Amino acid sequence: MAKIIFLLSVVILIIMIPSVTLLWENQQRTILEQAHIRAQAIHQMIVVTRQWVAENRDRIEPVPAVATKELSRYADNMASFRFHITSDKLINPENAPSPFEIEAMHEMKDNMKNEYSKVASDPELGNVYMYAAPLYINEWCLSCHRHQDYRVNDFRGLISITFSLEEIEKTMAASSKIVIYTIIVGFVSILAVICFLIYWLIVRHIRTLTNATDAIGRGSRVRTDITTDDEIETLSKAFDQMSAQIASNDEIMKARLSEAVSKYIAAVNELERKNKTLGSLNQLKTDLLDSVSHEIRTPLTKILSYSELLNDSRILQNDEVRTKFASSMKNNINAIKNMFNDIITLSRLEHEQHVYHKIPVNIREMASEISELFDLEIKAKNLELAIEINENDVIYVDGETFSSVMSNIISNAVKYSRQNGKILLKAGIEGDSYSISCTDHGVGIPEEDIDKVFVRFHRGSNVKKEFPGTGLGLSIVVRIIKAHKGSMNLESSLGEYTKITITLPLSEVGGDKPAVKESEESL
Repeated sequence: MAKIIFLLSVVILIIMIPSVTLLWENQQRTILEQAHIRAQAIHQMIVVTRQWVAENRDRIEPVPAVATKELSRYADNMASFRFHITSDKLINPENAPSPFEIEAMHEMKDNMKNEYSKVASDPELGNVYMYAAPLYINEWCLSCHRHQDYRVNDFRGLISITFSLEEIEKTMAASSKIVIYTIIVGFVSILAVICFLIYWLIVRHIRTLTNATDAIGRGSRVRTDITTDDEIETLSKAFDQMSAQIASNDEIMKARLSEAVSKYIAAVNELERKNKTLGSLNQLKTDLLDSVSHEIRTPLTKILSYSELLNDSRILQNDEVRTKFASSMKNNINAIKNMFNDIITLSRLEHEQHVYHKIPVNIREMASEISELFDLEIKAKNLELAIEINENDVIYVDGETFSSVMSNIISNAVKYSRQNGKILLKAGIEGDSYSISCTDHGVGIPEEDIDKVFVRFHRGSNVKKEFPGTGLGLSIVVRIIKAHKGSMNLESSLGEYTKITITLPLSEVGGDKPAVKESEESL
């Protein structure tokens, strides 16, 4: 609004300055016109008076000219103007022309002008208007001026009239004040009306749009709803539509940002998980190398020692000793092979690279065949192995990995049993599950280690020095059982017994009850 008022003021002033200038010039012309009209009126009055005096000269003593001269004297004292009559052929020196009258007579005689006037400055009257009009001879004039060789219509002289312009100027000044005041009031009124109309029709709507824009900047949305049936209403509708679109886009952006943040957090969590996995794998590699280097050293040392002894011809001649050495080397080589097989199996299971193929397995036959692999150890410790499994029990499991399960639990039972101990391998249906348990009466597991023995490379603190092993067996078993959607439980008492129980859902391994197959169809 300040800009509009300033610009309107400048524009109106630019328009008014020439108008005021023209007004002032017109005022000056009006002053001169009024003075001219007044001078003409006075001149006509004087002429009429002279004519009356000339026509009634018998009444005027001594001559008519004296009357005119007396009137001039009276005017000097009583009227607001002065007049003077002069002649180009002087008779009375009192009628001698002034410089203005000389100029006027020159213009009238040489340039044939009917009147002459100008504005001059008088020490007493200020600005004065000086007017001169010619006098011509008529037949009444010849009675007095015939001897001067005049004829009718000859130029005789002139009448000059002088009066102050102060009265006219004051009148015009007062009129100008009224005009100026009127112009000022009109200017202010027009400016106020224009500003009000601009505010009412434009500025207030712009402020509404501005406030709505500021609201958007603060994060809120305000509708303008301007109704003017013109371009401003169109702008308002476009603004409201834009505001709605911005709000919609803002919600979309927030949703996408939230989604991106969620994905970022998920990515960070996944990265952290993978970093932990990498750290775990790195630790696994370290533990693996430590365990492998430790576990492989003893059998390799034995193999190396036996191989060197076999070079002795005396040993080669002794069949019993040679057979014993060869058997020991074979067992140590098998131990190394089994260890690497366990490592490979665990690696495949941890990285989910093993594809499970379920086949029907006669669990008693599998237990018997695996037990035979440990026949030497069983006989060496004079162990009693009892298998309480129905001969026709068949379950559907992955043959390769489940063989590893049975091998590990039987191997551990044999390894950690004491001399002359007992091992019970039992299986059967229990409710909606098929349960397999292996109980040995051996060294047992310390209570603080029971929950840790399923972690790879972790072994009970009471068996690390006395019994060889990598601590991978139960880690492999628990992963295979989970893959079969089963569970595994361990019970133990230090120095008394250890019992491992595997529970498999019948829905996964054989339906409502274990499938019964002929022995030739099972493993």
